[in-house]
Amino acid sequence: MKRRDFVKNASLTAAALAFPGAMTAMKGKKGHLGLQLYSVRDDMKTDPKGTLKKLATIGYKEVEGAGYNNGKFYGFTPKEFKSILLDNGLTMPSGHTGFTSDNMVAQGLNDNWKKTVADAAEVGQKFVISPWMADKDRTPDGLKKLCEGFNRAGEYGKTMGQGFGYHNHDFEFKKSGEELIYETLLKNTDPKLVTMEIDLYWVVYAGSDPFDWFKKHPGRFELYHVKDLAKTEKRETVEVGEGSINFAEIFKMDKLSGAKYHIIELEDYKTTPLQGVEVCYKNLAKLLK
Repeated sequence: MKRRDFVKNASLTAAALAFPGAMTAMKGKKGHLGLQLYSVRDDMKTDPKGTLKKLATIGYKEVEGAGYNNGKFYGFTPKEFKSILLDNGLTMPSGHTGFTSDNMVAQGLNDNWKKTVADAAEVGQKFVISPWMADKDRTPDGLKKLCEGFNRAGEYGKTMGQGFGYHNHDFEFKKSGEELIYETLLKNTDPKLVTMEIDLYWVVYAGSDPFDWFKKHPGRFELYHVKDLAKTEKRETVEVGEGSINFAEIFKMDKLSGAKYHIIELEDYKTTPLQGVEVCYKNLAKLLK
């Protein structure tokens, strides 16, 4: 399923961001300015080596994977892909691989998930991020089981030098039972085991306010997905700094949120994917000075 398909059931209510301004912005974060490779998904399918080389030329030092299948990253073994990254001066601190309740067995995790973690560790990931939630896991009972699974994944990941996290879309800001799905996830996972990769675009798209979450659950959001929301009726993604989200104000809250990684994602294009992510890089680099 393509990520743009996820918007079909989204709310049509936009939310304005309102933040207090009495915090000092964090500085010197260019080292943790990355790119979610889904942004250049077609290029990665046709020419992964050449695409990574072009990203390095733009200035990227970090990428986040979204192409792990059958024990390989974009068709390469973990060892091969790590070598390609290093040849281009790149690292991959995080990567997306879906975790569902099916990954749970008895009191542990199945071999498939254990291999996922081992391969992620071999390629150099510090985090394995689950980027989606199966429909069956969105009920109150399903969420309870899934949260238990997230805690297990976090605990197992620690034994491999890994962190575990969850990446949101917009549906998590709807209720399942008596509370929002996102609130259930945060309340029922161990902060020492599970972090949140908060997608700022989807939070705003859903009509929620990132600062409210930072204040209620400080330190839980180690990774940001930084993608902007277009000032159009469609509200598609747009190059960072050219939309409606005030990232400068959000980044002032990094100490409160716990953010360490700022990961660009672009799903829609005015030019080409590579040209778009170059604009994103330049604009975000200025914000993170």
